[in-house]
Amino acid sequence: MYNEKEKSVIRELAKRLAELANQPIMEERRKLWYAHNDLKTDQPVIDCSPEGAWREAIPPETLVCEDEILREIEWTLRARVFRAEQINDDVPAETRWDCLKIISDTGWTMEGTLAHNAFTNEGVMVPTISSIPGVWKKGFKFDETAAEFDPLIEDLEDIDQIYKLVPPKVIYDEEGSKRKLALHQELLGDILDVHWTGTTYLPFFWMETYTKIRGYENALFDLYDYPEEMHKLLEILEKGYLGLYQQQLDMGLLDMNNGCQYNGSGGYGYTNDITAPAPGEPLTFKHLWAFAESQEFISVSPEMTREYAIDYEKRLLSKFGLSAYGCCDNLEKKLPDILSIPNIRRISVSPWADVASMRDQIGMRAVFSCKPNPSYVTSGWDEDFMRDYTMKLLQDGKGTAFEMILKDTHTIQNDPSRFRKWTDLCRECITKVYG
Repeated sequence: MYNEKEKSVIRELAKRLAELANQPIMEERRKLWYAHNDLKTDQPVIDCSPEGAWREAIPPETLVCEDEILREIEWTLRARVFRAEQINDDVPAETRWDCLKIISDTGWTMEGTLAHNAFTNEGVMVPTISSIPGVWKKGFKFDETAAEFDPLIEDLEDIDQIYKLVPPKVIYDEEGSKRKLALHQELLGDILDVHWTGTTYLPFFWMETYTKIRGYENALFDLYDYPEEMHKLLEILEKGYLGLYQQQLDMGLLDMNNGCQYNGSGGYGYTNDITAPAPGEPLTFKHLWAFAESQEFISVSPEMTREYAIDYEKRLLSKFGLSAYGCCDNLEKKLPDILSIPNIRRISVSPWADVASMRDQIGMRAVFSCKPNPSYVTSGWDEDFMRDYTMKLLQDGKGTAFEMILKDTHTIQNDPSRFRKWTDLCRECITKVYG
C-alpha cells in the first residue's frame, strides 16, 4: 500500500508530533483546559480553528502520499504539527492518535427517499483539530454552491406521512475498520498512542434535522399552521435521535470524549467532572459529553424555541454527563431556558450577541464560549481594529470561564500567517485585561 518514501514521511511527522506533545508547555495547556472546563479558573483559553481554511494552510497538492488512506494520515499529522508550531494557541499537541472506526448511518428515510445528511456529518472529527472536510482527497473541491433540496414530508396535514418516517440505523464496517487499525498500528504504533476509536462527537442538530425533513420555510410556517403535527414529528425525531446513539452504545461504537476531543461548536472536552467507567462496568451516556443546537430558530421567539426545541433537547441532553449548547445564533434572550438544562457546561456566545448581557446571565455557571466575528480575520487584517475589538470582548466577558474560539474560517485568502497574528494578539490582550 505504501512505499518507503511515504512511510518515512509519515513516521518523521509522527515523531515531530510526539516531540511537540511532550514539551512542558503542552502539559501546562492541558492543565488549563481541565481547570477551564471544570469551572475552576477564569483564565481565558484561546482556540484558533482554521476549519475550511485548513485546505489553504496544508494544501492537498503538497502531500507526498498517493493512497487516500495514507494521504489522510499524512495530512492530519501535518495539520497537528502546524497547529502546534505555527498557530500556537492553547490547544495542546497530543500523542493520542485516533484510528476512527468506519461508522455511518442510513439517515432519515421515507419510502426509499433519503433526507440530505439528516444525521451523517461529512466532516471528520480529529482530536486537537475539530471537524475537517476531506481536504486530503484527490480532486477535493470546496463546494460554495447551494444544494438542491426536496422536503421528505411535503404535506404535514397528511398525518400518515409522519408515521412513515423511518429513523436512521447504524452502519458499521467492522472488517474495514480492523484493516484500517492494522495499518495505523504498523505505521504509528511505536511512536504515537494509537486508539481504535468510535464516535466521540454526539450532537443533536435538532432544528437542522427538522428542516432537512420539512424545508426551512415550511418549518417556520409549521409553528403557526401545524403546531400539533409538528410536535408529533418532533416526538419521532426525539426517539430516533436517541435511538441512533443507543444503537452505537449497544454495538460498542461510542468512546470517551473527556479529553482532546472536539466539543460543542468550539472547544475541547478536557474535564475531570466526567470519568470513564470503572473496570468491568459498561460505558453509559452519563460518561459522555453531548451537544445540541437549533440555530435555524434564530428568528423564532424564546417561547417557541423553548416549546419546539429546548424542551426536547433538554430531555435528550439530560441523559448525558455534561452538555454543550448553541452555535452561531444569538442566545442572549434564550439563556434562562438553556441554563435550566441540568448538566449544561458550555454555552456558545455568538458574534452577534451582547457579550456583557450574556456574562451577567452565565457568570461561572458554564463555559463562556465566545466566538469573535471571523470575517475580521478572514477578509483582511487591521491590527489596531482587532486589538480594540478583542479588548472589548475580553473586558465584557471578564468574570466567566471565558474561551476565545475563532471558527467558521472558511478561507484565509491564502494567508495562514493571520492565524498566528490573531493568536499572538489575543495573548497580548489577555495580559492587559487579566494581568
